[in-house]
Amino acid sequence: MAKKFKSSIEVQSIKIETVVDHPFIEHGINLSGTIYIDGVHDDESIENIKLEVFKVRNELVSEIISKHSIELVGSVASKDMQMIPFEIMPDERWIPDEAEEFSKLILRTTVLFEQGKEFSDEDEIYFDIEE
Repeated sequence: MAKKFKSSIEVQSIKIETVVDHPFIEHGINLSGTIYIDGVHDDESIENIKLEVFKVRNELVSEIISKHSIELVGSVASKDMQMIPFEIMPDERWIPDEAEEFSKLILRTTVLFEQGKEFSDEDEIYFDIEE
């Protein structure tokens, strides 16, 4: 399965990318990855980055099953890229319904700027219960 997770938010000169290590998660393995922030200047501070995992049923987002919030302190230097690793531990809510062998999940990245502007992007991840 060669599908890669792609989540990218671009606002003016700022680019925030969420890269997931493995978009196909098996039982007992955490969802991990890195958020890359590039192009932030002193007057464009990011207040918060939120990661949310949604369980999808019948092509509809039915429930939030996990939230992870990252508070950024200070601003990012204009020439440096900031890398923020994350790890989210799946629980029983990630397990697919009995009729499903392979469940589709959505990981949404939301970025909140100090001026109150909010931007988000998302892509699919998968949880396989086969042990």
